[in-house]
This record gives sequence, C-alpha cells and structure tokens, in this order.
Amino acid sequence: MAEVQLTPGSKRRCHAVYSGPLERDAVLDYVMRYDGPEDADFPGCVPIPMTAEQFLDYDGGVEYWSREQAVAWVLREGGPDHENPGGHLPALLMRIALERGSPIRCWGALRMVVVDRAGRASEAMHPDQSVYLRPDVWTPGGRETVICRDPRPDVVLEVDHTTDVRVKKLGIYRRWRFPEVWVETPDASSPSRPRRVVPGVSIYVLEDDDYREQPVSAALPTWQAHEIHLALNEPSSSPETIGHLVRAGRQLGDLDGTGPMNDTQIAGYMRRAHDVGQRTGFAQGREQGHAEGMAAGRREAVASAAVEVLRLRGIALSGDAEERLAATTATREALLAAAAGCSNEADFWARLASADSLVPDPSG
Repeated sequence: MAEVQLTPGSKRRCHAVYSGPLERDAVLDYVMRYDGPEDADFPGCVPIPMTAEQFLDYDGGVEYWSREQAVAWVLREGGPDHENPGGHLPALLMRIALERGSPIRCWGALRMVVVDRAGRASEAMHPDQSVYLRPDVWTPGGRETVICRDPRPDVVLEVDHTTDVRVKKLGIYRRWRFPEVWVETPDASSPSRPRRVVPGVSIYVLEDDDYREQPVSAALPTWQAHEIHLALNEPSSSPETIGHLVRAGRQLGDLDGTGPMNDTQIAGYMRRAHDVGQRTGFAQGREQGHAEGMAAGRREAVASAAVEVLRLRGIALSGDAEERLAATTATREALLAAAAGCSNEADFWARLASADSLVPDPSG
C-alpha cells in the first residue's frame, strides 16, 4: 500500500465554506445540508476549516483532521445504519470475553492523535470503534490516545456506509502502524454509497509494514470476515453466530490458559447450577431409590410366596431357584398360578416361560 501524503494546505482546495460555530450540532447540521462537491480523498465527508485550537475545543468526531491543512473532514451521513455496527460490536465481544474468561474493552470513537515534539496535535482521526483485548494491561486515559506514546488498539473498526476508508484513511492507519483494521460495509443500502463499496467485512492485518487483507482475524483467531459481517448485521445473535463467538473465545482462552470459570459471573452460574443439580439429583435419587426398593421388595415377597407354595406341596427346588425367580418378569398372578398348578420344578419353570411369552414387549 502506497504511503499517504496529503497535499499542503496552501495547495489544497477546501470546498466547504463554513463560518458558523464549531460546535458538534451546528457542524453536523451544516454537513447534512451541504450539497457541494466532496473531497476525493475522503468520499462521504465534508471538509471543514478548523485550526489546531478549534480542533482541540471541538466536541464532535472527525474522519480525519490535519493541522497542516487546517481542515477537518466530517462524516456527511451518519444515522443508525452507520452507527449500528460499532454499537453492536461490544456486545459480541462480551460473549467472547466471557468464554475466554478475561475482559475485552471497547472505547468507541476514541480520538487518535499524533503530536509533535512540543506535544501539539498535528493530525487525528476517530475510528468507529476501538478494541483493547488486554484492558488489565493498559486502557486509554482521558479523551484521546497519543500515537507512538500509548499502546494502539488491537482492532479498530471503520464503517463504510457512505464512505470509502481505503482511499486515504486506511493508509494513515498503516502509517500509524495499527495492527488490525476491520472495514465493515452494512447490508443496509444507501444511495450515496460509492459504487465500488459492497456489503461485507474486510480484515486488514499489518504485515511487513503493509496491510494484507486476510479472511480471518489475527487478533481474534478463528473469527472469519464473513462471520463478523453476519454478526454485525443481525438484529439479534443467531445460534450460528453464538457458536462462532464461543469458538473464538475458547481459542483466546487456550492461548491465555483461561476459560469461562475464570470469569466471576460464569463461575457463579456454574456453582449455582452445580448446587441445584446436586440437590435435585439427591432428591430424585432418593425418590427413585425408594420406588425401586419398593418394587424389589414386592418382587422378593412374591417370589418367597411362590417358594413357600412349592414347599408346602412337597416340590423340591434346585439351588439356583431363588436367583432365577428374582430375574423373572412373570406377574404375581402367573407366578402363584404356576406354583399352585405345576407337577414338578421343570413344569413350574415351563409354566413361567409360557406366561413370560404372553407379556407384551415394551420396546414395541
């Protein structure tokens, strides 16, 4: 990817002529009504004159600001379709974090600033979402992250609903050495979307000082571009997406040596489930054991009664008779009838076998 070089301000044409207050609502109202030509470097944005002092005081977001140009490029069309992917990503990452067993933090459109040796801001951007996979190691402080001083986000998300960050903005991220950039174009259409921009997610991973588009995230291993796009565009997470999030979380957990039980909330659920299961299992086991004991007692009593009938009739039984009686499925009535009507032991067992053959097979 070629190095991004912005033309010096004295040679660059600024199409917008804005003299109103540099307050967020006023600027957004202006850019939404703006019907002039756009800057080819930042399609979907309106260039607004803005000095360094004005930028530092400005409370809105910008696609890019340059002190050299004294210009800020402001997104022309926002709205729910543009905001939804960045707003939905934290909920998806929360599921991954629970599975991994350690937190992931999103810091939204955090201002990313380059400063000179005197500490003065020279250029800045606001990604649509910034992701930190190790917030226990470092998290941003204040309203901005300073490039080359603070750790960069593990992933930044850019939403191309009516823009195309590949023209200039992606090259600036490359120059700033951001490790991974996701570019999401929502399924929802827009008449002002550049024709070359199509729905989907592109994952750009920094390799050898340049971005390479990859089908799978390096920061969140196994999470594929088409799966990310699906997750960002669903009104609620499908079972398929949940499976993808669980898989990615487990992969991160395997790398870190952690798992769901390292998360306080999940560990609490597991303990509660174990306690409830243990109590329920004990109660069910006691009830089942009681029922089984009663049934076994009834079978034993019937068998003893049959043996007593045979003894009174003077019919001798072999040594394994009681064991064979315990295994029979004959009914109480059949057992007693055989004992009362048989002529010898062999006839007794034959009558029971005949009675067993008349019992319906429960398996159908």
